[in-house]
Amino acid sequence: MLDRRTLPLSALRAFESAGRHLHLGRAGNELGVTHGAISHQVRALEQKLGIKLFSRANNRLSLTSAGEQLLISVRDGFDRIINGALQLNPDSVAGELTIGCTQTSGSSWAVKHIMEFQANYPQMEIRVFEVDPLQQSIPRDIDITICYGKPDVGDRRLEELISLSVFPVCSPTLLFGQPSIETPADLAQLPLLHDNQNSWSKWFSLVGVEIATVNQQTHFFSTVLSITAARNGFGVALCNSLEVQDDLREGRLVRLLEHAIPESQDYYLLCDPIETQSRRARLFEEWMRNITQNLPI
Repeated sequence: MLDRRTLPLSALRAFESAGRHLHLGRAGNELGVTHGAISHQVRALEQKLGIKLFSRANNRLSLTSAGEQLLISVRDGFDRIINGALQLNPDSVAGELTIGCTQTSGSSWAVKHIMEFQANYPQMEIRVFEVDPLQQSIPRDIDITICYGKPDVGDRRLEELISLSVFPVCSPTLLFGQPSIETPADLAQLPLLHDNQNSWSKWFSLVGVEIATVNQQTHFFSTVLSITAARNGFGVALCNSLEVQDDLREGRLVRLLEHAIPESQDYYLLCDPIETQSRRARLFEEWMRNITQNLPI
């Protein structure tokens, strides 16, 4: 029988990590131990509880129904401990701030503003974690997340950050020796670079142009790659002003035409409720609002 004195905290941490990743190796990497140590802790917990927590079929790890129930309870308990510890001095500027963002926003604009923010508050220790575009479940241990698309909010607070439009950009080198681009239909003569959020077919449709054939098209799994290909002169990408503001200002990319369409998703800030939000997260929220309020959309 479990009580406070016999509660196996190390085994519960190993179980929670293994249950979240459904992979012993990744759980071991997260906790800084071997996958064998994770396996040993999980087996010890199963023996103590007298129940099977995991099953393995076709070399894949999955939770049993009992394991799923325990994972919910353990995760909730750990979240409560973490949140309670973080709120011991929420008004202090010194301390840790965890920020979530997508790979595209991080590499194209967010990191610059995060580092400028930290330069103003060097006493903060900032940790940046990756989230996916349209990710629904955002980990509770991230203080504030720059989300692309609306996530599940739960008991947190969701604030709209900015709505943007996408427009065609390319390297100036791509245009050498090409006929001038004066209408949307003219773009069909250039290689078109797609990403996983905004497609050229949608752009052409919304600007009222029907295109029968395109010379060349390449599809990438992320906007980071389509922007990189555009910078290197391989084609025309669809981007928003946040993603390419430095490239446009410094001449690595040029905007083609004034035609733009709404971005497939808006940007949001997922924050703790105002009454429990730390001063560090509140300062970053205000910082990001000031940054985005003066941007061309």
